[in-house]
Amino acid sequence: MIALGFGLALGAGQALGKENDNEVKLVPPKLKCSARASRDQDDMCLWVHPADRSRSTLISSDKAAGKIFVYDLEGKPLQSLPAQHPGNIDVRYGFPLGGQLVDIVACNQRDDSKIVVYQVDAHTRQLKRVDTGGIRTAKNYGGAMYRSPGTGKFYFLITSEKGHVEQYELVDDGTGRVAGKKVRSWKIGMAEAAVADDETGKIYIGEENRGIWEVGGEPDDPTPGRRIIELGENGLAADVEGLAIYYLPGGGGYLIVSNQGRSNFKVYERAAPHKFLGTFAIAGAKETDGLDVSNASLGQHFPKGLFVCHTAEGNCPILLTPWESVARAIPSGLKIDTSWSRRR
Repeated sequence: MIALGFGLALGAGQALGKENDNEVKLVPPKLKCSARASRDQDDMCLWVHPADRSRSTLISSDKAAGKIFVYDLEGKPLQSLPAQHPGNIDVRYGFPLGGQLVDIVACNQRDDSKIVVYQVDAHTRQLKRVDTGGIRTAKNYGGAMYRSPGTGKFYFLITSEKGHVEQYELVDDGTGRVAGKKVRSWKIGMAEAAVADDETGKIYIGEENRGIWEVGGEPDDPTPGRRIIELGENGLAADVEGLAIYYLPGGGGYLIVSNQGRSNFKVYERAAPHKFLGTFAIAGAKETDGLDVSNASLGQHFPKGLFVCHTAEGNCPILLTPWESVARAIPSGLKIDTSWSRRR
């Protein structure tokens, strides 16, 4: 299903309420998308096409339907794949596999405690499984991918309801399939969301009832790191959920957090000390879990970038919002820059 000009009870720029004396602006999404079989698409990632960015895709994990869905940027479903209670899903570019550099998408499966890995076919924009039957983990809940800026190695980090965190290196097993080996583990509290900064080598983890942790992404970095954002600061409420990074050149950009308990989003500076910049809300986004953002120019609908998020309403469609609409919703204004690219 696709809906243009999503019907709203409140218009863009109207105040949703006050949080720490700052008005929270309500931003209308441009599109919402769901497939016939979708039920709860609570995490997603954006894959940027290497040649024609208007042919980029949105890839979602639907924990209730037990499926992975792929959409074009007009909301048309392109593919669905079975998955065992998929959790968080993430994408990275230039993974060495079978003598080539390929784009991969990885997801944790909660029911069978595995990491599954797909390769993106740039021509068809569809996914195919390329792991060795799934990479076994401890009981998992969420996670994220990370590529080391120092070594170029690829990792998937799993989080859990019990609070243990595990990091797995992803490698070609010599037969053109992706295998994984655990390189470290540690303990915090209950956590689902995570996001990695592949330029700075930092990983951010949302501990649901305490705040956001920052930890070095290398296997020999000390754990558990440090909690950089505390629950209760600037209206951040439990549960701390989805995390995403908007990249700007020169190390600039923003860390965006789903403030699930209040159905809005917190924005912080990407660079330390992670200054709080403001709050926005997306019309129709309730109790949001997963989110993603891209600064790339993605064709006629999203020429200045794209913000996507889950909503817990109805059959949980994904809401797609132009980045410039989000940028204008923060009182101080956020930057719009389409020049930075993960394909370096």
